[in-house]
Amino acid sequence: MRDLPVSARSISFIAAILLILGLMSPLTAQAMEFIDKGDELYQRGHYEEALAWWKDAASSGSANAAYRLGVAHNDGLASDTRIIVQRDFTEAAKWYTMAAELGDERAQFDLGSLYDNGQGVPKSAELAAKWYLAGAERGQMACQYNIATMYETGVGVEKDLVAAYMWYYLAAQQDFIEFGGPALEGLAGQMEPRQVREAILMAKNFAFKEPVR
Repeated sequence: MRDLPVSARSISFIAAILLILGLMSPLTAQAMEFIDKGDELYQRGHYEEALAWWKDAASSGSANAAYRLGVAHNDGLASDTRIIVQRDFTEAAKWYTMAAELGDERAQFDLGSLYDNGQGVPKSAELAAKWYLAGAERGQMACQYNIATMYETGVGVEKDLVAAYMWYYLAAQQDFIEFGGPALEGLAGQMEPRQVREAILMAKNFAFKEPVR
């Protein structure tokens, strides 16, 4: 069978992809392979193989793989016939911590929730606030809302209404309006107009950190 023609544009695109891959460190390329393979195996229902791939990828520095393992242990994992992973918040916290420290905002939210509720880790409002703030700084809107409530009430952090307004505002800007909007209205009544203006300016100028996968 005759080969299909390849356009010059296609060749340029392929060359660009190869260049990008060539510039990757062996560790990065290996981690990407592990991520793709693990997710693919999971989607096809090969759960045990996916877990094995993710463990290898996590050991190579993949935040996504560590996060996936955290989810598996946080929720438990079962096939149609048997339990593959027992629900274990302590083990979930271990993997979430690895992913959170690497900069995965999903893991930062879930780890903050574990500390908030004392599941698998000692209950700690301070550590919950730490991880909610880390996720908020990477654009995770539930983290933004949660850290806002903590700044408003002074739980886990020093009370700061301006910071609370800023994070409520940012959450509302991400279609979290059903929670962020009413919170903004309620908080504004406790603040001076200049404080509200300051908070909005801070929100508009906030430089978010990039999430890591």
